[in-house]
Amino acid sequence: MAHGEKHGKTVARCAECSLASARKGDSFEIVAVDDEHARIQAMRFGMSEGSCVECITRIPAGPIVVRSGRQEIAVGRSLAGRIQVRRRAHGEGHGAAGQPG
Repeated sequence: MAHGEKHGKTVARCAECSLASARKGDSFEIVAVDDEHARIQAMRFGMSEGSCVECITRIPAGPIVVRSGRQEIAVGRSLAGRIQVRRRAHGEGHGAAGQPG
């Protein structure tokens, strides 16, 4: 089965979407956080607009685990749904502390 297919059906992969749609191995740049409360929570995790994150795993019915800089962070689905991201091509470099580089 080709990449982007699931059970013989093509699955759309978004260029920009929420972090809640992340799949293991996906890399993203954070482009926006929907509201002030979510922005503050994301900043506590070291994630702000322009930061780069990589999805490590998705816990079934639980959080999305991402790598941001040198940390792995479990981001709850509610918060992840309020973080808008842009998919990064594989091999696109990351600078210090998860910033584009």
